[in-house]
Amino acid sequence: MNKRFMAVLLVMLVLTVSVFAAETLVYEANFNKTDKKDVFWEPVNGEWETDGEHMVNFDTNDGNTNIFQELDQVGDGTWIYEYKVTYDIKGGMWAPAAGMHIMCSEPDAPNRGDSYLIFQDLNEMQLYRCSGGAITAVMQVPGFPAIVGQTVVVRTEYNTLTGNIKVFLNGDLVIDWTDDEPIFDGQFISLRTNQTQASYDYVKVWYKK
Repeated sequence: MNKRFMAVLLVMLVLTVSVFAAETLVYEANFNKTDKKDVFWEPVNGEWETDGEHMVNFDTNDGNTNIFQELDQVGDGTWIYEYKVTYDIKGGMWAPAAGMHIMCSEPDAPNRGDSYLIFQDLNEMQLYRCSGGAITAVMQVPGFPAIVGQTVVVRTEYNTLTGNIKVFLNGDLVIDWTDDEPIFDGQFISLRTNQTQASYDYVKVWYKK
C-alpha cells in the first residue's frame, strides 16, 4: 500500500514539475489574418510592409532598419524567441544580413537602448550586447552565412536569472554565452536588417518559469 502510494505521489510530482516547466506562448505574429489585435509593429527605419504572409523590409540601402513591437518581457525564468526569415535580395557588402533585438528598452534608438541583438550576416552568426547607446559583439561564429534565397529559423533561449543565452540556427546550437550583468526585463522586440530585403514569416515568443 505504501509503495503504491509513493509511486502515485511520484507521478503527480513529475506531472506538476512538467506543468510548471512548460513553455507558455505569450506572443505570436504570423503577419496574416490569424494575428490578434496585440500584433502591432511600428516602423522606424526602412521600407516595411506586410504582403499577407510576411513582414518584408524592401530597403536594401539602409544599414540599420528598424520595426518594433511592444512586448513586456518581465519575469525570472527563460524567455524563448523564434523567427523565420528569408533573405530575398542583398544590397551592400555585408548583406544579406538580418536579425532581431530582444529585451529592448528604447525601441526607436539605433541600438534599441539596453537589448541583445541576434544577427546573421554574409559570414557568421552573431550575438551583440547593447547598452547606453553602444553595441558590443560578444560572440561571432563563422561558418553560418546568410545566403540569398535561403530561409532559416532562429531560436534564442534567454535565462534572466543566469544571464545565459543560447542561439539555435535551424535546430542546431550555434551560440552559448552568459552575461555577467544580465538584462532583467524589456518592453519591446525589434526586427533589424542591414542593406537586405528580407521576409519574416513569423515571430513567436514563449516564457518558461
